[in-house]
Amino acid sequence: MRLARMWRALAPLVASEVADDVFARRTLARVLGLQYVLGGVLAWLFALVALPPTTRASVVACGATAIVAGAVMGIVSVLRLSSRTLTAVSHVCIVSAQVLIAIAYARARGPGGPLLLFLLWTAPYAGISSPRARWMHVAVACTALIAASTAVPGDPGTTAVSIVIFAATVVITSMLTARMTTRLRRSATQDPLTGLPNRRLLHAATHAALVRRAARGGTVAVLLIDLDRFKHVNDTFGHESGDALLQQVVPRMLAVLGPDDVLARLGGDEFAVVCEDPGGALDPADVAARFDRVWAEPVLVGERTLHVSGSTGVALAEDGATPRTLLRDADAAMYESKRRGPGTFQVFSADVAARAQRLLLLEQGLQQAVQRQELAVHYQPVIALGGPRAGRVIGAEALLRWSSVELGAVGPDEFIPVAEDAGLVSALGDWVLQRALGDLADWRARGVVGDDFQVAVNVSAHQLSHALPERVTHLLTQFDLRAADLGLELTETAVVKGGAPQVLHSLRELGVSLLLDDFGTGYSSLSQLQELPFDVVKVDRAFVAGMSRSPRDRALVLAVLSLAGALGMSVVAEGVEEAYQAEQLRAAGCAAAQGWYFAEAVPAVDLPAAVHAAGARLTPKASTTPGQSAPAESAR
Repeated sequence: MRLARMWRALAPLVASEVADDVFARRTLARVLGLQYVLGGVLAWLFALVALPPTTRASVVACGATAIVAGAVMGIVSVLRLSSRTLTAVSHVCIVSAQVLIAIAYARARGPGGPLLLFLLWTAPYAGISSPRARWMHVAVACTALIAASTAVPGDPGTTAVSIVIFAATVVITSMLTARMTTRLRRSATQDPLTGLPNRRLLHAATHAALVRRAARGGTVAVLLIDLDRFKHVNDTFGHESGDALLQQVVPRMLAVLGPDDVLARLGGDEFAVVCEDPGGALDPADVAARFDRVWAEPVLVGERTLHVSGSTGVALAEDGATPRTLLRDADAAMYESKRRGPGTFQVFSADVAARAQRLLLLEQGLQQAVQRQELAVHYQPVIALGGPRAGRVIGAEALLRWSSVELGAVGPDEFIPVAEDAGLVSALGDWVLQRALGDLADWRARGVVGDDFQVAVNVSAHQLSHALPERVTHLLTQFDLRAADLGLELTETAVVKGGAPQVLHSLRELGVSLLLDDFGTGYSSLSQLQELPFDVVKVDRAFVAGMSRSPRDRALVLAVLSLAGALGMSVVAEGVEEAYQAEQLRAAGCAAAQGWYFAEAVPAVDLPAAVHAAGARLTPKASTTPGQSAPAESAR
């Protein structure tokens, strides 16, 4: 009911928005001109062949008039006239054709029956027109038909039957054309799945609202709503379930909107709302808050109960606003709300615009960063804390760094999420992998590192495909390295998102070391340790930093050491910044550590000096007093 009422309100807008899609006004004028010329020529032929000389002259004159009028319409079709003017001229042409046909028929007096068929030529144009113009053309055609028929002598009964047949044909043809025109207009403006207006009609509705705002004031707002985790529904349960979810959510959304609001589906799981308040009292927070009722109840799709929420961005119209700018600003606000968490909303502001602009610059910059040679790989040494190699650097973690010409130094915590959203992270990850193995081969050749030195490279969820083991094998062969020379670090989140345990097993069979990074910060930690073939667990820096001040953090680190030992894994502690932390980790049996206390991440050329400095930091006399620290370790 609410959807039908919205479409009734939008009907005039639909007619004006897509009128030219059904039959462009210039094309209509051109076709009418050609039809006029053709009708005039046929009238001449009919007069010369079928009419006696006494009635021939009138029909020939009417035919000549039609040819001249057709030429005029042809000229009109190429002039730079407005759509309204072209429509008015076309209506005049259709009516004049109907009158001209009736006159020719009446002048033919008897043998001119076939001339009435020309009236049927005008019937389809009535269906293309608006309802008012449509019935005006039908009325003129029927009136001309009755007047011409009664002017010709003949049997009244036969004349009446002929009038009824021709009039019914005109009406039916007009109605059929009108129905097809309506369907064409609806298909051009309606989303086929949900029945909502589409992007095109949303643009027209927003433009109309802005015109009214400019004329009489008020408030216009555009809300952009993106369903959270909708892709997960499609990927897990299939697109049919996703479509069913959308069809059930739409009535809920319509129910919380005002009578004059317009809801549209832009595509996928993205919706937009145009809200208008002539009084200027529209509060975007109130409008966005209404959608809390939409997300409150779960949706039953088949036998599954699905919980749905949406992130909402709101843009308020200001002077000079256009439908495009409002949708752009609402989109920027929506992405900001997604960053804050599911089910939230954000009103567009200057800060949101600045962040959106920076995200765009980041994405564009990453597209060209490799070609511009703005990327570099830095290496942070990993030092053994115990065992026969205690005090020696046994490896290094490869960390991607970006120094942009436009933006300066950009941290990985900022550009890696952008790369993931833009689909660039796999290419960047492959570039780092190739560069790290190349640097390791160079260090080996120059005797900088020993044969047991291993380089560790971070792998994202996007890289966990069946092509990864083959790519790793190719690069190891290219640089003449062993599989044991490479370690691949994966976070728990990457393992869950990647969803490809067979890939991990294939890598492990090659002999590559697998490291579970940032342990304790993701989900299903114990199950990952138990089921997947990890060799090393890396304790997150947050827990290491808390060892000197939090007994709970220290207990957690000790528990990880115990658990990993029971499962046959070694432990690497990240973010070691104090001598006390290093000594406590060594005393607890932690195999290795990395952090600014030993060495910061350095370019490949500086690795020899970093290796030497890191080894010198760990001595039997290391302080056990909390507080002796190095500078805070930067984010990766």
